[in-house]
Amino acid sequence: MVDKTVQLSWSRQINALPQEIWPFITDTNRLFKDLKQPSIQKAHITQSVDQDLIQLSYNGINRYEVWEEEPYEWEYPFRFGVVRHYQSGAYKDLKIQIDLKENEKGSRLIVKLWAIPRNKLLSFWTTLKLKTLVRRRLKNVIDTYDQLATSDRHHYEIAKKKGLVRGGEKRLQQIKEELYNSQVDAAVLERLINFIRRADDLELQQISPLKLAEQWELSEEKVFEVFIHAAKANLLNFNWDLYCPSCRSIQESVKTLNQIHEPIYCDKCEKEFKVNFNKTVQLSFIPHPLVRKINKDQYCIRGPQQKSHVLLQQYLKPSQKRYLMADLPSGEYILRSTQSKGAAMVHVDKDGDDTVHVNISPTGFAGEEVYIANSPNLSIENTTDKNQLITLERKSWSLHGVSAARATSSQLFRNLFGDEVLRKGEKISVNNLTLMFTDLFDSTGMYNDEGDDKAVGQVIDHFEILHQAVAKENGAIVKTIGDSVMAVFCEPVQALQAYMRAQKMISDDDRFTDDFQLKAGIHHGSCVAVNLNTRIDYFGSTVNIASRFVDYASEKELIISQKVFDNHSLQQKLEEADNRGRVEDMNIRLKGFEKESFSIKRIQISDSPLRLAM
Repeated sequence: MVDKTVQLSWSRQINALPQEIWPFITDTNRLFKDLKQPSIQKAHITQSVDQDLIQLSYNGINRYEVWEEEPYEWEYPFRFGVVRHYQSGAYKDLKIQIDLKENEKGSRLIVKLWAIPRNKLLSFWTTLKLKTLVRRRLKNVIDTYDQLATSDRHHYEIAKKKGLVRGGEKRLQQIKEELYNSQVDAAVLERLINFIRRADDLELQQISPLKLAEQWELSEEKVFEVFIHAAKANLLNFNWDLYCPSCRSIQESVKTLNQIHEPIYCDKCEKEFKVNFNKTVQLSFIPHPLVRKINKDQYCIRGPQQKSHVLLQQYLKPSQKRYLMADLPSGEYILRSTQSKGAAMVHVDKDGDDTVHVNISPTGFAGEEVYIANSPNLSIENTTDKNQLITLERKSWSLHGVSAARATSSQLFRNLFGDEVLRKGEKISVNNLTLMFTDLFDSTGMYNDEGDDKAVGQVIDHFEILHQAVAKENGAIVKTIGDSVMAVFCEPVQALQAYMRAQKMISDDDRFTDDFQLKAGIHHGSCVAVNLNTRIDYFGSTVNIASRFVDYASEKELIISQKVFDNHSLQQKLEEADNRGRVEDMNIRLKGFEKESFSIKRIQISDSPLRLAM
């Protein structure tokens, strides 16, 4: 971009620091919408296009620009930009870059544009528009983002109420009354309704209850419960979003679990992937169309906030070298490149190397480990003969959506949406799930002593108590097997608390004699989710092990694996027993696992030591 290049530059002092304004200014989907740009769509310009480029056009009938767009480049939290190659319109090429420079007053935000005109006349009018109208809009947008970044407010809180569909107000009031009668949390419901009224279409295209819980500083479970009830009452609809585990972008969105069919193809990574209930399947919500209709237009497809787990992204031509700025939080990262094999592990902390050079070579990465400082002098060089898209991304997976594992482990979700099951024959992996099996101690003796009628009544009553205790700890009963119950939870501590809660409820209930004793086994690990008898069930070694643990428990005893015992939250709860509990180490061999020895903990606690909120 040298010959006949038009250059424009604007700067503005803002109060926010670079890392504070970054989530707002790099949300380019919203940025272009707020700048009143037309929505965009994918286009088909040429048969051959570089793998990392995307072909786009505006949706507006009065806008005829079509272009190839290079990947956005960014250096968190100081710089981002993009290059477009237009096939028609005022410019042949356009580069946009925004820099953030911290100073004593906050930050200096600098906007730079470089453009190669297609012809002088068209370029003159377009450049004039950029200097006046777009610049004025940009000033207003930046001031709004600065206000939000330096306060606790969010976009929808400063917006005016949006219009509902015809008849939507009446329907909303009916749903509101219905939900109040269902005894949902009234304060959370009011916040949700206010959000639906005020938020714009971008915020409502994919609502996350966990993200709103964070913004509202409320319990995730409390907000999620209101969302489940709201979906049942047709205030909301929900979708299951299928994320690619490599690029972490949504590749499919389905209305029901039975629409999932493996494998899923990622058009960005150009490869197939398997679905996982913990990571790749996430639940998102959208207002019901009979309350508010949502426009799903997009204004940018590949901006930094759409890949917020990536802190550095650079698009390098062959033999190109870059010197980068970054302020990286401590942690583990993965360095990879689209046209090179393998990846490198990057460890970031204050004691890492201050000066680091990364060479993207034809041989690719071989699992190297690099240790760098939080704000290193970093250079990257492409020594291959191909264009390379280089990314440095967080290793940890932290999406804001409710995972399918979490949703289907909720008793409330299972109760209200019992038809949400997988296709017959579909098997979906679940990486981390806690399984609990309960049983009655000496149930045969109870039947002999009490008689069948009374014993069966007590067994049924105890199932009701287990349902309540498991649901209270955000778990779900999968099935009953004779006198036993199989329950699932996301975390081991939830299973422990459910068992303790159920034991206390039984001890305090006059319907049960002192001889009615509960025992349980808990294990945590990977398993497989399937559709069995029109419900989601789980199979695998983790399930088999948990089911066998309970056989080693005596009255009021709990058998847990060493893996479960090592869980920090679970140990904290056990410490609340005030030494009224007894923990015994054991090594056992289980039926079906004779070649393996299991280290377990046998725990007995009398009269419920845990201080649980009943």
